[in-house]
Amino acid sequence: MYIKYLLLTFLSLLCACNGTDIENAEENFEHTGKGVFILNEGNYNSGNSTLSYYRPDAKTVENGIFRRANDRKLGDTGQSMTLHNNTLYIAMENSGIVWGIDAETFRVKGQLTASQTSHMINPRFVHIVNREKAYISDLYAPYITVFNPTTFQPLGSIHTGQPSANGYSSTENMVQYGHRVFTNCWSYSNRILAIDTRTDEVCDSLALGSWQPKSMVVDAHGKLWVLTDGGYYTGDESFGDNIPHLYRIDANTLEIEQEQALDADDANVQIATNPDKTVLYIVNNDIYRMHITDEHLPVRPFISAPTDSKGYRHKLYAIGVHPQNGEIYVADAVDYSQAGTVYRYSAEGLLIDQFRTGINPNGFAFK
Repeated sequence: MYIKYLLLTFLSLLCACNGTDIENAEENFEHTGKGVFILNEGNYNSGNSTLSYYRPDAKTVENGIFRRANDRKLGDTGQSMTLHNNTLYIAMENSGIVWGIDAETFRVKGQLTASQTSHMINPRFVHIVNREKAYISDLYAPYITVFNPTTFQPLGSIHTGQPSANGYSSTENMVQYGHRVFTNCWSYSNRILAIDTRTDEVCDSLALGSWQPKSMVVDAHGKLWVLTDGGYYTGDESFGDNIPHLYRIDANTLEIEQEQALDADDANVQIATNPDKTVLYIVNNDIYRMHITDEHLPVRPFISAPTDSKGYRHKLYAIGVHPQNGEIYVADAVDYSQAGTVYRYSAEGLLIDQFRTGINPNGFAFK
């Protein structure tokens, strides 16, 4: 009987060692080569955001790496990533936190939470100005949060002057040209703001004719390209006309040089550039390619959105272009509830690989 008891005790300890304790242990990663981070947004209020890592040379993907490396969840509603000096900054909108993780070990190096700052509520994007200063845009607060990206200490905030509309005073993407950082005011707004990085103050602004500027890039000629989603139209109520517009704006003067309406759709419109910033890639259900000297978007798409056997058109949710080889990564949200798919194309638009990720892949960072 005593021997049987010892045997049962040994087996229970063995099961414990091979069960929950091991499953929750932090894994050791050491990815020193080239790779691609994919942020999976998850579903709002579900706390199911995840981080994936893809190795282009081996065509392998590892999902859930943040949880596996840190034994904790990434949080709720992963909005964006910025990779700088081997640190990946991840803005978790609904969790009110910005993580900093080591790009090789995937371990947390630092974090900034809403409770540590004066005005941050729902962080959207992180822009690194230099090694001692970075900006964080926000969905609700009329402020840009300033922090030290090395120490993760808050440094203050920049009042944007954005009036509240339906509870939002949002700022979104941030791109830099010279000493000015431009940010688009997305939710229920139509403004582009310019921030002087020497004084940390809004120094200029521009109101667009179309509502809700969603995505921005700066090209090789110092032109700011802005893509709007046009607002919302549901049939019962509307804000804007739901017609996306593409603008070319002089980054020095904020003068609008070109404007064109795009096909109205419910796609998540986005814009990206090739490595030398002479070609634009625009997501509006399909993907269109346009040279920065062209006057109009081509009629035919460069890459068409996938369709399933029943003719259902998948939802392209994000685009990223590798800054060295120009390969194009496209995120497919599928139906917004199951694991998403990422397609990897050559610069010529030929499919190289595809793989599954977490729910709603919405951004890429290239190492």
